[in-house]
Amino acid sequence: MSTLVYFSSGSIKPEYAKLPFDEIYLIDFWSFRNKSKRIITDSGNDKFEPLQIGKITCISMECLNAIDYLKSKKVKADYFVSINEGCYSHVKRCALGSYFFFGYMMPALADNYVYITNLKKYYGDMDKASMGLPYDAVPLCEGDDCYIDPKIFANNADDGVDIFQMKKINETVELDIDSPVKVSVVRDSIWNYYDKLDLIVSSISDFERKRFFDRMPKVITWNHITESKRVYCLYSLSENVWKSKFEIGKNLDKIFDYCVQNKINKIGFTPWGNGNYNTFIEKIQNYKETYPKEIILFHLIKDNYKELTTKYNKKIS
Repeated sequence: MSTLVYFSSGSIKPEYAKLPFDEIYLIDFWSFRNKSKRIITDSGNDKFEPLQIGKITCISMECLNAIDYLKSKKVKADYFVSINEGCYSHVKRCALGSYFFFGYMMPALADNYVYITNLKKYYGDMDKASMGLPYDAVPLCEGDDCYIDPKIFANNADDGVDIFQMKKINETVELDIDSPVKVSVVRDSIWNYYDKLDLIVSSISDFERKRFFDRMPKVITWNHITESKRVYCLYSLSENVWKSKFEIGKNLDKIFDYCVQNKINKIGFTPWGNGNYNTFIEKIQNYKETYPKEIILFHLIKDNYKELTTKYNKKIS
């Protein structure tokens, strides 16, 4: 079964029904609301049921909720389209080209997928994260087997639209640390391992995203379990504020105490602390408790945890 997913799609076009896919998912917060069935949730918020038109499903949700819907349908997108970036028009929306978005989206992407995007529309290197993800990206040109004319999706497609064949890369480093706790570094989305982990510790900073993840089973943010008073900022957090407010050593103690109390065997972390992991290593080397038994450090950016993988490299696969 072939599947195309289009975020920030705008309204449905007649041409989409002729595309060579078994399923097409169009995600747009506003475009389908007038035709979708409205539901009032227990919390009093509006919710709109996905609208089914033949093989096309139209979803009126914020991007994180839309990703949850795709995961519930076990979607593995063969084509992913994101060329109408509108995240900066609303403070609660996250950039569709960011590491944050792609990390959460990766379980709904096939290991080999075609990515149709407009990198010129992104507002900085951190919003072009798709080019730094653990994938080999090969540009596609007209005439290639997987090529689709981007003009189907956007009238201004001649203005910098890029099409790539994305092939997933697997990178794992086992760390040689004198500790009873097994520690490894995995370059992959932590959300691809959700079912294999007993606990996920995420370093989400801004309030809206933190609140979303704090409601998920098996997931905590640093602030959820610690007493740190983070300064919430959607796009940046100054190094000085981080160092003064984010007490890594005390927070790690509380996270490990939580593992002991709840008998957590396997815990996954996303990068934290501006890359300073000396305190983490010291605590792991001197750790005496039974739990956790295994820690996996996940990352998407190639050089994250480089200090650890260089100094404590045991095995690379």
